[in-house]
Amino acid sequence: MVVSLTQPHSAPTLMKVLADTTRMRAMALLAMEELSVGELARCLGMAQSRVSNHLRVLREHDLLDERRAGTSTYLRSAAVSAGEASSLGRLWHALEPDLGRVAEHQSDRLRLAGVLTERQGDERAFFDRVAGDWDKVGALFERGTARERATAHLLRPGLTFADLGCGTGYVARSLAGVCERLICVDRSEGMLQEARGRLRDITPDRTAVEFRQGELDALPLADAELDGAVAAMVLHHLPELAPALREMLRVLKPGGTLSVVELMPHHEAWMHQDLGDRHLGLEPATTQQALTRAGFVDVIVEPLEDRYCPQPGSEGTTDAESRAAAPHGDVALPLYLVRGRAPQP
Repeated sequence: MVVSLTQPHSAPTLMKVLADTTRMRAMALLAMEELSVGELARCLGMAQSRVSNHLRVLREHDLLDERRAGTSTYLRSAAVSAGEASSLGRLWHALEPDLGRVAEHQSDRLRLAGVLTERQGDERAFFDRVAGDWDKVGALFERGTARERATAHLLRPGLTFADLGCGTGYVARSLAGVCERLICVDRSEGMLQEARGRLRDITPDRTAVEFRQGELDALPLADAELDGAVAAMVLHHLPELAPALREMLRVLKPGGTLSVVELMPHHEAWMHQDLGDRHLGLEPATTQQALTRAGFVDVIVEPLEDRYCPQPGSEGTTDAESRAAAPHGDVALPLYLVRGRAPQP
């Protein structure tokens, strides 16, 4: 709804008009470049009719400078010509540093770069222009599985992998289609039942999935049965690392790889009871040394661009106890990866 006020550049008027996110985004673009209505719509990623409604509000409050060229009308933010001595100029000068906090602003800028490059008729220059911002706005995916699947097909066929301490199968799912056989191992029959249900849709032509109950320090696997194994978020549940790591080495073929995902040390003590954690994370050096002592070679530690976000309030605690145990709200704990190989004979 348009608010009709007699002083278009008074502070209250400006704040009401610019309180709308779309109008704020449009003004930000038009402060950077003179654009036609069609170009502005493309930069905002909106239908031109929708953008026109917002432009009507900006025009009614004298916030746009307009220039006609043939049949086209080009727009510019009036804040540019008004200068910092005006109410509009002062307000815009105060708002500009916070534009980066508007969620869509980076994407708007990327689309603006495309519009400007198309004006020049040089597609290659567009990617040169946006390369520095591409990871922020052009390389994000909903799940990230497409790149995992593409790289997985570089592996040789016929591999046998295991998810050790598989839980409900969230890691095992990422291995479907990567290997010929996938063995899910967990000490808990209840966890294996959950994993069976969640992995039911994996067909044998993609990967043959097996489920085996057993302890990590007495794995239900034959010597050298595996080409590779993952132990994700399991070592911090164990009283000792050495027995389980020796077993993991035993079941790997010479040259086979073990990948361990673990938590950095933390102070979320509620995880002892709620999640059954024996250790509040493990030092990367401790895990690396444990793999080396167990007999793994080429042991490497890598940081992970991911965080573990556990939720308090599982078995044994009330909601009030959980909130008291995790007083800082959402928890996001850093992770790391340790990988090592079984030695060649």
